Amino acid sequence: MEKSFKKKYMHPTRRKLVDMVHTGEYATDTSVGWSASKTEHDVGDTWEDETHKFEKKEGYTIKTSKNTDALQKIRDYLEARTKCKNPACKRDKMSHVDAKLIQHTGYCSDCLSVIETEVRIAGIWQDYSNYKVWGKMLVEGRIKLEELKQARDDVKQVYEYTNEDGTLEKWSLPQSVDDAKKELTDLINNGENELNELEEQRNTAFETVRNAGFEHTL
Repeated sequence: MEKSFKKKYMHPTRRKLVDMVHTGEYATDTSVGWSASKTEHDVGDTWEDETHKFEKKEGYTIKTSKNTDALQKIRDYLEARTKCKNPACKRDKMSHVDAKLIQHTGYCSDCLSVIETEVRIAGIWQDYSNYKVWGKMLVEGRIKLEELKQARDDVKQVYEYTNEDGTLEKWSLPQSVDDAKKELTDLINNGENELNELEEQRNTAFETVRNAGFEHTL
């Protein structure tokens, strides 16, 4: 006859270990072989764990996510993209057209109309508009250059693609890897030279706008 296992005669610590093995659970109020130390914090102390930040207040503790600051900056940025940046703007309600203009220029239709009229009267309209256009071109150009640099770093002789139907498609470079990298490098160098020239032109336009006192409108 099989002898039954009498856990009640075991030491409490060993009994907890047996329960853990059989059930996969372990009582959190019992420690085995070590004791946890509790850190005491004073009012005003701040500390962190892997995902949260804590601040000790009088009688309570504030717990916030580590991403709170970054998320707040994103919220502030998105909110700013919906408001006219003219501090003297008198528009109470923005239309759909205003919302688009604010995203692209920072100003509602009323404020932008006033600014552009003043810029034309000052005789710097060409530099004013060139600065804006060239600024966008620089951003787009730099993005393209980064894409070209990534493509150059990832050049392989043979590429494999899996289609939606699960079939495998292979595509080979029409030239060697070295030739492909050299071709991409030439494109990158030419692009960087063109962007440098464009940046100089944009900076010159900015100086004209700034000297006329309109840099705050850009």
